[in-house]
Amino acid sequence: MQADAGTSGRARSVDLREDIPHSARMYDYYLGGKDNYAADREAAEQALAVFPHLRTYARQNRAFLHRAVRYLAAEAGVRQFVDVGTGIPTSPNLHEIAQRVAPDARIVYVDNDPIVLVHARALLTGTPQGRTV
Repeated sequence: MQADAGTSGRARSVDLREDIPHSARMYDYYLGGKDNYAADREAAEQALAVFPHLRTYARQNRAFLHRAVRYLAAEAGVRQFVDVGTGIPTSPNLHEIAQRVAPDARIVYVDNDPIVLVHARALLTGTPQGRTV
């Protein structure tokens, strides 16, 4: 378990349930991330046995995100981004790509999963000029 400050600022406990597979941690595993547990890896491998291209799909999804954000920040001049259904942050994440091109870019991550929130609060930081929340 880890403590997490809710929207009211009061700490509440979030059970990470390391013994039960979680879709965000399985996706992290497909991407080669480090924020997953044995139950997530086992379930991910079972899914790969049925859908062997899942890892490729996940990586292609991330590659598209990288290309799209880089284009929007560098070529289209976009400075505000909203990532809905964030999942567990995997580097480089949206804010890292956008703020590499435009340090003043502002990024809002949205997800309703308390497990994702615990990971996001620990991993997401932006540039001094921009903002990441």
